[in-house]
Amino acid sequence: MKIDNNWKFTYLQVINFLIISLVGILYIPFITLMPNDWFRDRDNYLIYANMASIIKDKYEGISLYFNEPIFLLINDKLSLYFDVEIIPHIFSFFLVFSFFIGLAYYSKNILMFFLGLILSILIPYMLQSELVVLRQGMATGIFIISFLLVKNDKIIAAVLFFLAFIHSIFFIFFIFFILNFIFFSKIDFKVKLSLNFILMATVSIFSILLAQFFGLRQGDEYQQNMEVSRGGGAFLLFFVLAIYLYLFGEKKNKKLYEFSLIGLVMFLTAYFLTPISGRLFNTIIPFVLFLLISRARLQDYLMVSIVLIVFLFLFLNGSYNDLLVIHELEAKEEFLEYCRDFFSL
Repeated sequence: MKIDNNWKFTYLQVINFLIISLVGILYIPFITLMPNDWFRDRDNYLIYANMASIIKDKYEGISLYFNEPIFLLINDKLSLYFDVEIIPHIFSFFLVFSFFIGLAYYSKNILMFFLGLILSILIPYMLQSELVVLRQGMATGIFIISFLLVKNDKIIAAVLFFLAFIHSIFFIFFIFFILNFIFFSKIDFKVKLSLNFILMATVSIFSILLAQFFGLRQGDEYQQNMEVSRGGGAFLLFFVLAIYLYLFGEKKNKKLYEFSLIGLVMFLTAYFLTPISGRLFNTIIPFVLFLLISRARLQDYLMVSIVLIVFLFLFLNGSYNDLLVIHELEAKEEFLEYCRDFFSL
């Protein structure tokens, strides 16, 4: 009986692995290969691919190191081997692939895996990382893989420092990571969350001035967006989710639990103070989803269902429109045509 049970467990694991692998073979290229001319900022990535060395030369002194020199170098090298139209798809692949692997790794069962995958399609922060802010998405994908594979927190901190030269938002993640997981690793987690709240509030207040001081081109972009009004819907939803995960999240994986909640505190603290909060959450949201689907109790299904229903309603009402440069009706027609072409291959 014991042998049969072990065999049955192994058999189910193999079936689940085959199902997830088949989904991945279809899903990853389906998302990654969506046309460049659908999405906001893709034209900028084509410019990067064409003119990386020229763009690098326009920065002087220390400002070069705060304007993604490694990302410019990657573009320069990729352009030697690939058509420039392909390069944005390569960047998109990094996060789509890494997130899919992380989802498969952390999901408690195959149902939670599929619920997490559906959520990733419906949540604008996740879609934006995969399809629009490709520079940050690529860096986030590398971070996910290092988070999965590397046990040494000092090495992960070194990876984050490296990623800051792909996207400057990772300077913030680097600082918060070394403080929380190296210097203050022994501090009580409740105290740690309070310290993160204070630190993030301070960083948020001075973020625009710091960006402009160091010559980050994002500084001017963020300054222009300071007057953009913010609704409180997302804040309320993720505040409730943060409380739920704090109380009921999987604590056995200490690093995932703490990083996800610290990330939520960073996002919620910065939400009304600075426009970089959304950029921060583009990198945090994959880990929040990993934690959310890592348990499979009744209350977990209930919370996942609530989040799914909210974002499904928003999606059906066009929450994805801000990611596009084409009209909503045109987008629907082109998407259906893309689906027919993709699955007819």
